[in-house]
Amino acid sequence: MRIPRLAGVVLPVLLLAATACASRGAGAGALSGPPIVVEVRNNHFNDGTVIAVRDGERLRLGIVTGKTDQSFSIPWGPNMNLRLEVAFIGDGACATGDLQMEPGQRYLLELQPDIRVNPECRPI
Repeated sequence: MRIPRLAGVVLPVLLLAATACASRGAGAGALSGPPIVVEVRNNHFNDGTVIAVRDGERLRLGIVTGKTDQSFSIPWGPNMNLRLEVAFIGDGACATGDLQMEPGQRYLLELQPDIRVNPECRPI
């Protein structure tokens, strides 16, 4: 008699867990398609931390060393608003405007030695 009673409790719990996993999987599928590739050309002398602001969520992509280039990839999602921020170590920060990106698109962000004259990345 204990086995049927146990099955009566375990079966609903397993169904509930399967439903939760299925809904979580659907949310992860929203970020589909080839990722966006951001190429940062840092002509500045200082290292900079690159941050993607995607639909209000801040995602730290990594650090681009001074006077080097670095590529970062960001998962793409439909109707995604993207903005890039770069915080230079010891020398302020800048941000791009909103970028409309397509799946698999590459974006080159070229940073100048003086952040006050960056045409794409305005001081913040």
